[in-house]
Amino acid sequence: MIYIDEKTTAKYLNITNCVKSIQKMYKIMQTKDYAMGGKNANSHGMRISIPRDKHTNNTFIAMPGFLGGEYQVAGLKWHGPNIRGTTNYTLILNKPNTGAPIAFFEANLLTSYRTAALSLYVTTLLKQAQTINKVGLIGGGEIHTIFLQGLLELYPNINLIKIKSKTESGAKKFISYFKKFKFRFEICKNVNAVLDDSDLISVNPGFDFDSLSQMPLLRTKYLKENVLVLCLSYAKFSDEFLINGAIKVADNFAMYESYLAEFGYPVYPKFSSLGSRFIDLVYDRRVKPGEIVDIVDILNNTKNEILTKNKPIVFASGGMITEDIAVACDLLKEIKIK
Repeated sequence: MIYIDEKTTAKYLNITNCVKSIQKMYKIMQTKDYAMGGKNANSHGMRISIPRDKHTNNTFIAMPGFLGGEYQVAGLKWHGPNIRGTTNYTLILNKPNTGAPIAFFEANLLTSYRTAALSLYVTTLLKQAQTINKVGLIGGGEIHTIFLQGLLELYPNINLIKIKSKTESGAKKFISYFKKFKFRFEICKNVNAVLDDSDLISVNPGFDFDSLSQMPLLRTKYLKENVLVLCLSYAKFSDEFLINGAIKVADNFAMYESYLAEFGYPVYPKFSSLGSRFIDLVYDRRVKPGEIVDIVDILNNTKNEILTKNKPIVFASGGMITEDIAVACDLLKEIKIK
């Protein structure tokens, strides 16, 4: 068994290759040659909660899965304690017929890269290069740093990046990574300024909110007609907008159906990702399941009548073990070659 630490991952991993891994993963998911946890084989993962002190629990999440196609690998990612600033990820890959371990990864950086790569892949499916000039980022941090690095390679017409971070110092630190580029940065004091006139918006303020009221509210009146909004973590929209005003796209809607079975209705107050709101609206019969567009639907050229409407597109990203397996396997191959 091979042990891959974060230093090795940083040396060999690059965002362009990660996007290719995500693309290959979805082509395999198109054929249904994959499995995740849960009754519907599409669960994000299983949770355990351990008392940390009188007021706080440590939460660990295990994400088992299998990815077929060219990979034919089983895997398990395990992360915790999911307390602000303390979470660590590990990933093990196994041979599916014997269970023999193939490799063990320290997977913090790998997780950031695969999350950014998914957003980039989805962007290439939904936005042509010449249509993105202004980008809005809600949240700084590692994932958005990697995402923007990849975005600038794919979309050379970008001339303005607007960012709203938790602190101004955080925004300035984020900007410092991009000094060699000639486009303009704008630090925004509120979410509305980020949204206003942006062609692409990525929302990743994290998961550390005590209540729904603390989460960033994305107001419809500030969104351009054909904007793409990528929601990587917690985000909030009006129900009226989600029901009637938006094209709703999901990484894997079956995963959110699994959330409903695991968390019970309503899901969104318990785990406030955009996909959770999608499934609650479907449960309420305010949105039909067929109105949700999966990435696989796009690859199958179905639901084109939805995608061609002149409306904002909102994308729900929840994180899947299949992403980790694809990126890790290709990384392992790269390490062995070099």
